[in-house]
Amino acid sequence: MIRLKEWQEQLQLVFEKKTSDALIPPVLFFLVNQWLSLEIASLVTFIYLIGLIIYRKVKQDPGKYAYVGVVGVILSIGLSLLSGEAINFYLPDLITTGGIVLICFGSLLIHRPIAALLSHLTRGWPLDWYKRSDVTPAYRYATIIWGSYFLFRLVVQSYFYFMDQFSNYFFFNTLLGLPMTIVMLIGSYVVGVKTLKKLEGPSVDEFNRGDAPPFKGQQHGF
Repeated sequence: MIRLKEWQEQLQLVFEKKTSDALIPPVLFFLVNQWLSLEIASLVTFIYLIGLIIYRKVKQDPGKYAYVGVVGVILSIGLSLLSGEAINFYLPDLITTGGIVLICFGSLLIHRPIAALLSHLTRGWPLDWYKRSDVTPAYRYATIIWGSYFLFRLVVQSYFYFMDQFSNYFFFNTLLGLPMTIVMLIGSYVVGVKTLKKLEGPSVDEFNRGDAPPFKGQQHGF
């Protein structure tokens, strides 16, 4: 039960309020495009996004994820309309996946795993703690898992995109994408925490206090 709570907290740190904002526009675009036309699908999706922004404002929500989503979806809609091909709705997504792969493996090459940087940004833990030789390997393994996962997605997405398989791309990316990402994040979290324990390095609190070994190590959080 405690472990499930840990996983839930980890996922909340990653997704926050982004899940619905990211999922609804592509689902709406796909369904309306299937039933009606590309032009109507684009219009309906755009109207939804405007409504989302208004809703965030009325509720006094910062709406930062809604704004990011609006920019991304407008770009996707524009590419689809300009080309006349619905599959180009996913071109920005394909490019983004490729970028994530490059960032993951690039960060490994310069010995600054991206998993460590993202953990630092979300949790606010000291950056010097992540640079320790008895801490860094755990985040290196997590980054390898991330990079491998997104490389797999890139290969499958590229195939569907270049084969003009809009429906298959939608089902793989939108309906299967979130469950696969959750499994990947939990898997990398479990591997990371276990690796930290094996490395026998200090926990964040022990590091901040300047404690001497032997350390209890990081028991929760990654």
